[in-house]
Amino acid sequence: MNKTIFAAAFAALFNLVAIPVYADTHESHHAAGAETQKTYAAKGEVVSLDQENGKAKIRHEAIPELGWQGMTMVFPVADKNLLKDVNPGDKIDFTIAKNPSGQYTIQTLQPAK
Repeated sequence: MNKTIFAAAFAALFNLVAIPVYADTHESHHAAGAETQKTYAAKGEVVSLDQENGKAKIRHEAIPELGWQGMTMVFPVADKNLLKDVNPGDKIDFTIAKNPSGQYTIQTLQPAK
């Protein structure tokens, strides 16, 4: 038996065969959609609230980063508690981010500065 075949047989016999090991990349730490969300700041006025379903109808100014003109939209909120201290007619500053289903959701909301 030549030396190459003997070495291969010996390595296989004792599980010394090289098994590729892949580096743990940064991306592997994140499940789909779990990366840090890009948020967009906006200003607007509360038109109406749906506390039970966690939604707010907001008349917002343009959001240039998204290419949106000013308009009135209904946004779900990431946390229903965001709506407890606001009322229709209140001027607000808020941030939105796209959720996994592709819908923009209010992440933060506070009285306008």
